[in-house]
Parts: sequence; structure tokens; C-alpha cells
Amino acid sequence: MVQRLLLIPDGMADWKNPKTGKTPLEEADTPNMDFLAKEGACGTAKTVPKGYPPGSDVANMTILGIDVRKYYTGRGPIEALARGIDTRIAFRCNLVYVENGIMVDYSGNRIGDEEARRVIEALNSEVDEGVRFHCGRSYRHVLAIDREFEEDEVKKVKTTPPHDITGKKIDDYLPEGGKLAELLNELIDLSKTVLPEVTDRANMIWPWSGGRIPKFPRFADRFGVRGVMISEVDLLQGIGRALGMKVVEVDGVTGYVDTNYRGLAKAALRHLKEGFVVLHLEGIDEAGHEGNYELKVEAIELYDEKIVGYILDRVDLEEVSIMLLPDHPTPVAVRTHVAEPVPFLLYGGKKDGVKEFTERSCRKGMFGEVNGLKLMNLFFS
Repeated sequence: MVQRLLLIPDGMADWKNPKTGKTPLEEADTPNMDFLAKEGACGTAKTVPKGYPPGSDVANMTILGIDVRKYYTGRGPIEALARGIDTRIAFRCNLVYVENGIMVDYSGNRIGDEEARRVIEALNSEVDEGVRFHCGRSYRHVLAIDREFEEDEVKKVKTTPPHDITGKKIDDYLPEGGKLAELLNELIDLSKTVLPEVTDRANMIWPWSGGRIPKFPRFADRFGVRGVMISEVDLLQGIGRALGMKVVEVDGVTGYVDTNYRGLAKAALRHLKEGFVVLHLEGIDEAGHEGNYELKVEAIELYDEKIVGYILDRVDLEEVSIMLLPDHPTPVAVRTHVAEPVPFLLYGGKKDGVKEFTERSCRKGMFGEVNGLKLMNLFFS
């Protein structure tokens, strides 16, 4: 049986830096990804369907063969699935820092897990029946609403990811669209009084990307293997669970550039014998959101050495097939996701003339531009 490994370095793709003329991926020293590109075949993939926001939820669902036009209800519901939360409606809920009405930090100044847990406990002590906050990691949490709302009320709520409005006035982006939006705004107002009593890192909640809990088609029914999902974030774990995959958690992960790389790489190697492993890392994306070019270059180099290099040194390259691609670009210049094609490589079959893994090089690859929904068909062909 061929062992297949899907590597997803979140947000790795980027734009050229006007000062250097290079993207962070082009600037970084990446001998291991370049080896895979040189010995494999490359292309670009459109992972965000037209009309959909370029979120990690939409992009990763597309990569894994889930048609978001049929199954997407929001990011919050997927993260609720990851934690086994039984609720009617779920929103992703960030702990954020707002100053003078401006979104200063979408991550609550990188609030720690223990401090965040105390915040969530304080919020739950103040809310009424049918509303519950569920603690995740750092600034990432879930707001569960187990109350009756008409389907139109759920669908018409408009929210905005907080990482899209860094440096902007929040009043222009508060939830809107009916009674459910009114409830969200009430909870935001409540949080302004609760959080300062617990922490000075975050001073408000920000609920976004909500909806009803979805049901996805099983991955095994389509591709003949259950698959293993390894990720630092609830979003990918939720997608994995919804697809019927085994979800493996790794101790010491942070979702940032200081994560437990060795633990993640070891977990991927340990489970490769099961046929198909997805390994998703978040830290490169966070550097993009911070607008830090140098940190993003460093994060890419760490990924190449500590994930790709570590794995290549320990697998039988004759028995493994590897696909590698970011889910979406997170350009440093705009500090958020954009709906543009991403570079991808496929090692373990045909070869083309591409010699390095970069945005520009992969455009010359033999696959051309691929519909992201077709990637798993390509991988398993």
C-alpha cells in the first residue's frame, strides 16, 4: 500500500516584497521542499471557490474534496465538531484587544491557555441559559448557542474575521442581520465588562463565522482509506472528524512559530502506516497576519527543516507519495487571506522541469492550474 502524506503549511504563499522583489517563500532557504519539487511535479491550485471568503475553513475543505457550495455553514460549526460540542448554532469566538474603538490585536496579545480558561469561566458565569462559551487554545474559542432561531435568522447574520480588520474601527464590522446578530452584540457588550476583571491581555470577545452543525461525506467512502488528521487547531480537527478521520493531538503545540515541530513530525511518521496522513501547521499563517516579513521567512525555514526535512530523513522515499501546498496565501502586505491560487507539488510519480518550490516556479509546472476540489483525485490516482 502506498503511504500518502498531505502537508499543509497554512498561509505560506505570499506576494513579492517591493524592497526585495521576492516572496517570503522565495527568500527562505528551503532545500527540502525544493528537493520534493525537483523530484516531483508541480502546479497551482485554486482552493477558494468564487464567491466564498478565503478562510482556512473554505480552503482546507476544498483541498480535502468537500464542495463548500453544498456543505459549508461556517467556521464555528466545524470547530464545535472538533470538540464534540452538542449545540444548534456555533460561532468561532476570538479573545481580542480593542483600544479606542480600533481592533489592535485579533489574538488577545497571544493570551495563554490558562488565562484564557479563566476568561471563559468568567463569561459563562454571566450568560443566560442557551448560551455557552467553550474553551479552546490561546485566543481561539467557540460560542455555542442552543436556542431556537429561524433558518433565515441564522443565514442572514453577517460577521467579519477579526484578523481582517486589524487597525480598523470595530463599529463598522459588528455583527448585523436580525435577532441572532442582536444577541451577539449583547454578548460582545457583556464581555467588555467581564474580561478586564480577569486579564489585561484581551478586553473583548469577537464572534464570527457561525452557523448550524454540518454533515460531510466520509473520506473513506470516496478514497478507500479513513485517513489521519494531525493539526494544532480545532478547525482542521473538526474537518477531520466530520470526514470520519482519526484525529491525533500532539502535546506542546502552540499554533505559532515556537510549536512542537518534532512532536508533530513524529506523529505523522507514526501514523503513515495507516495509509493517509494530513499534517497541518499554523505558525507561518500567524506571521503573515502579524505583517512580519522576516518572521514569515524564518517560519518557512523552520518548517522546511523541522517538518519536511525531519520526515524526509526518516521515510522510505520509494514507498511514500507526498503532496505539499498552503491552503491560501496570507500576504504580509495585507495581513489577511486572499483568494488566489497557491503553489503545490506532488512527489512520488511524474517529474517536470520545476527545480524549486515557490509561487512563480510552480506556475510553470506540468499540472498548470488545478481546481482545488480535484486535488485528492489527483493524489489518489
